[in-house]
Amino acid sequence: MALSAADKLEIMELVSRYNWAIDHDHAEEWVDLFTADGRFLIDGEVRGEGCDNLLAYTRKSAAAGNKKRHWTSNALIEGDGDRARLRLYIMALDISEGIRPYIMGEYDDTLARVDGRWKFRERNVTLCAGKSWLQGALKK
Repeated sequence: MALSAADKLEIMELVSRYNWAIDHDHAEEWVDLFTADGRFLIDGEVRGEGCDNLLAYTRKSAAAGNKKRHWTSNALIEGDGDRARLRLYIMALDISEGIRPYIMGEYDDTLARVDGRWKFRERNVTLCAGKSWLQGALKK
């Protein structure tokens, strides 16, 4: 059965909760958006897998002290039953001192419905322009 409009709306709210949690350093809320075996990847490289590693990754990111804001657009949501694929454009800005680009790229996500809630099973961001600078910024 194809995804319903309610499923797609819930998936878009999942994206908003993700952006809000990561931007405001709500590490536990961010991790709760993933399945228990969820993975976060940048350019195919696993940065966190499973709740404990995801929590460590986001806390390390928060420790850098950057204030950031994420924007996503052009969502394509496909799937059926309890599985979905989500593709989005991503842009994030560092607003610590003025405004400067922090991330630009695309998400290609795999989602699963767990206990009636949509969650990220795998969140993979592929970086675009300025790739080497952005990868260096993300490793700090």
